Amino acid sequence: MPIYKSDNPTKDGRAYFFKVSYKDKLCNVKKYVSKKYATKTEAKDAERKFMTNIKEKDKVPSKMTIGDLWKNWYEYQYDKVRISTRRGYAHTKKYVEPLFSVKCSDFNEFHFEEWKKLINKSNLNYISKNDKLKVLRACLNYGVKHYQLTGLLRTMSMMTKFENPGELKKEQLVYTPDEFNKFLDAEDDPRYRILWLTLYYCGLRIGEARGLQWKDINWETKTLWVNKQIQSIDNFGSNWFFCDLKTRTSNRKLSMCDALYNELKAYYDRASQYTNFNDEFFCFGKDFGVVPLVYANARLRKNAIAKKANVKQIRLHDFRHSCASLLIHSGAPITMVSKYMGHASLTETMNTYAHMLGTDLQGISELINKINEEK
Repeated sequence: MPIYKSDNPTKDGRAYFFKVSYKDKLCNVKKYVSKKYATKTEAKDAERKFMTNIKEKDKVPSKMTIGDLWKNWYEYQYDKVRISTRRGYAHTKKYVEPLFSVKCSDFNEFHFEEWKKLINKSNLNYISKNDKLKVLRACLNYGVKHYQLTGLLRTMSMMTKFENPGELKKEQLVYTPDEFNKFLDAEDDPRYRILWLTLYYCGLRIGEARGLQWKDINWETKTLWVNKQIQSIDNFGSNWFFCDLKTRTSNRKLSMCDALYNELKAYYDRASQYTNFNDEFFCFGKDFGVVPLVYANARLRKNAIAKKANVKQIRLHDFRHSCASLLIHSGAPITMVSKYMGHASLTETMNTYAHMLGTDLQGISELINKINEEK
């Protein structure tokens, strides 16, 4: 490449420089202009060293293992994903560790199939197994993009999902209005009553409910604002932290029905008498909300109340599905259901609740019959 001479030399007479174009590890074109040198030869030597260094950096690291790649990938992702996502990666690490000693350049279909056998021996369900596979793929894809480990592409193309031909997708368990009323009648703690009402009528995820503070309630408009969630390292009370919502569309303002509004307002009036109370307190936390709701406590309470009410046991997350069922069977448009639940897309709503929609298909034929009768 040519060496250039500047019309504006430095005070000590250096005027020669070089400029080059090259591709970085992500194949982006970069341009570099050197500092100025005293002679053309010095500039030429500097250019040669610069290009040699670039080529050395571009070499595929022959000794890099899957473990090395995982470490680099995790560090790269650290400030680019949510805290809860990072914790998911950290949890997945122990499942990927059996591959850590394998060189990236040697990783092949045999290694992958052996890894699948190990994962199949775990107690994970097939959704969780495929979640681990998804994370492994993301790590390997990072190696392809950042280290030109193109040999991984062939193996990645043969990495099939975990499947169980005999496993049918389970329909969500939900409470009908009658079942929920029986459940609610068995609950005598006002703090938990408003929790069950909020989960059932607003369809909140449990992390969203844990993050709900009194400042998020607008008494005049009868709305609550879902704008954050709380997660914990464990399912108990320690190490809780705020984090972003699952998706951008999860940030939503929801109207409260009268049943929820009345009990929530009554509880607020009582809680606001607590010493040092302020609107930063959590709606469902202990001691009128000084600390957020403990997930494990809510789950244990839910199990006890369901047993007391003699209704079926459902998960905390199934209160959210119960809300969607209530909306769908009340005739709410699926677009409204999607927005109310805070789904990222209408497709997500359809995929999640298609079985509920199916129960109303008979009404379509009845509608057509009615139209024909009117002709």
